[in-house]
Order: sequence, then structure tokens, then C-alpha cells
Amino acid sequence: MTKKGWKRAVTVILGATLVGGIIVETPNAVTTTQAQASKKIPYAQYQSDINGIKAALGKASTDVQSNVTGDFPDPNDKDAYMQNGSFDNYLGNLSAAVDYNTDTKEQASENLSALVATYNVFRNRLTSGEQSQLESMANKINGEIAVSTVDNGYGDISDNLSGYADALNSAVLDYGNNYDSVANRPKAKKSYISKLSVKKSSKKNVKVTGTARLYRSANYARINTYKGNKYAKLSGHNFSKTVYAPKAKTVKVTVGHYSHGHFTSVTKTKTAHIK
Repeated sequence: MTKKGWKRAVTVILGATLVGGIIVETPNAVTTTQAQASKKIPYAQYQSDINGIKAALGKASTDVQSNVTGDFPDPNDKDAYMQNGSFDNYLGNLSAAVDYNTDTKEQASENLSALVATYNVFRNRLTSGEQSQLESMANKINGEIAVSTVDNGYGDISDNLSGYADALNSAVLDYGNNYDSVANRPKAKKSYISKLSVKKSSKKNVKVTGTARLYRSANYARINTYKGNKYAKLSGHNFSKTVYAPKAKTVKVTVGHYSHGHFTSVTKTKTAHIK
């Protein structure tokens, strides 16, 4: 069978079920796909998948790595799991790379390891039939590598590795068809001062207490009066400090990170009038 024919057969088999040793085509779950069409793949899942395939590529031969490192998915591609999307393009390029850069047993083993690691990134979201077929293919290729010799060459193995990548690509596209797109990147939550109390504790002193809702690292509250700045160390998200400011009418407080004389704001400044 030609390389093109072998790859086509592999892709077709992934959409089939083995019954009594005979390949039986399974109908497309049109109703399910349509029902899920309004769903979006979480942005965090997308980023996790990108990081996963980057780690997986690290197992490939150096030639394969150099060929596809520049083809990693666009972190902002909303259609990443669709045809002609980022994963389709990446896995297509990976398929070509393992085909043309598998010339030794060592390279074959490395490239298979990279492909299986890439499969594992998506495994739990593929159908049981796709899992079974891809794992069977990997085992078959692994057996071929084990008995391979230089005299026999690695043309067939490189074809099979490429076919495995194509089959995985087909399975990932299948998964992507259950969703409308990748969800938008969540907006970063902003830290803020949720409570602030400023009271005269004596004729000359002002007691400042408050609580901050933090989504970024912070360790001090900067308390500003006409006398200048004072700093109160956070205890959890809370702060408290008595400052000398006999003529103060207002106090301005900002929570942030203070180190070696330098303060970086994490919250907006909140102003309170002295009671």
C-alpha cells in the first residue's frame, strides 16, 4: 500500500469499530455534535494543551524538534481545534517532520515517544475507539522498531509514524467538532481595598485599619498623610497601623509590594476622611 493510501486507511479506521474482527463504520453523532456546538473549550485547557505538546516535542529527535518548534499553536487562536486551525497545522507539520527525519532506530524510538506523549495530552478527550486504535498503532510501530535493522531501512517505520500523527490529528479534529471555539481569555481580576477605617485614636494619632481583596502578591499597605508615608505590614489580607498626624483630615491608602525602599502598587489608592 502506498504511503498516501496507508495514511488514509489509518484515518478511516479511527472512525470505525471492530466487531468480530471486522471493521464496522460507526455513524457520526450528528445530534451530539450539534447539541454541543454552542460549547467552548476553556482557555485554560487550550493553554494546557499547548504546554503539553511543547513538552512532548522535547522527546523527539533533534531534527524533528528543529523542524516544528516554530509551528507551535497560536495562543490566541479561537479556532485552534478546527480544520486549518493551530493544532491541525502543527500536527500536519509534525507528521511531515517524522516522515522525513526518521533514519535510525534511535530517531524512530525518539519520534514515537514524542508522538505518544502528544497523544497523551488529548487522550482522555478522545473516543474509546480512537484511543484503542491509536494505542494499537503505537504498539505495532514499537514492535517494528524493536526488530528493525539498518539493512532493512526505516522507510516503512517513518511512513507509519507519519500515519500515526495524521490519525491523531483526525482524532483531535473530531474532538474539536464538538465545540464552537476556544473561550476568550479570562480577564485578570483586579485587587482592591474592600474595607478601610480611619479614626482618631488620640489628639495626635490616627488609627488606620483595613482589608484588601488580593489577586496579586502584596505585603504592605502604604498609608499617606500630610506627614508623608508610613507602611503597615499585611497580616493575611488585613492591615492596621497607628500613625502620627495631628492635623490630618484625610488618609490615602494603597496596598502593594514593598521591598528595599521601593513600593509597587497592587491596588488603586483609597481615600478616607478621618472621623
